[in-house]
Amino acid sequence: MFESSTYEVRQKISIGSKYVVYEEDDTAGDETPILSAKKKKFKLKEDFRLDDYETGEERFRVKADSVLDVSAAYDIVDSQTGDRVGAVKRGAFSFAKHTYQLLGPNGSVVGRIVEDNVPMAVARRFITTLIPFSYRVENAAGDPVGAIDEAFSLRDTYSIDVDRDEIDPRLLVVGAVVIDAIEEN
Repeated sequence: MFESSTYEVRQKISIGSKYVVYEEDDTAGDETPILSAKKKKFKLKEDFRLDDYETGEERFRVKADSVLDVSAAYDIVDSQTGDRVGAVKRGAFSFAKHTYQLLGPNGSVVGRIVEDNVPMAVARRFITTLIPFSYRVENAAGDPVGAIDEAFSLRDTYSIDVDRDEIDPRLLVVGAVVIDAIEEN
């Protein structure tokens, strides 16, 4: 699990938000489901789990550090080891273009997830959420190290590419699911 540089997240139809994360085999090109997640609607303080797809055993726990998600950091913990993988924190609020900080285990900024161009972002908010989103992933220095791109569909399906030497794929993949769940894209 988390040996690849390419992943896909598919949102399933259910009450609340349900996701399945697939890992692509970099050599064979096959996809294997690795995680499933379900976020319940109407929770004041976000707290949800990502489980091993096959065993159902909890693999990651995500918990908001505050009730108001505008300023919350979403801590990501490896449930197997109890170690903090990192956190995702919404950057300075902008209706036109969302930015999230990726924080490492010690709380320092290791990267950012930055929404694509402003006209597309505004169109998604004012016209329709059916316009696919895309984010660029940057390291702490602002260099591109990955991307999150949505395919056109009624339920969210998006691919995640990451330079494994720059960003922990667990942080980026779980962080992308968190962003999708809190944004309710």
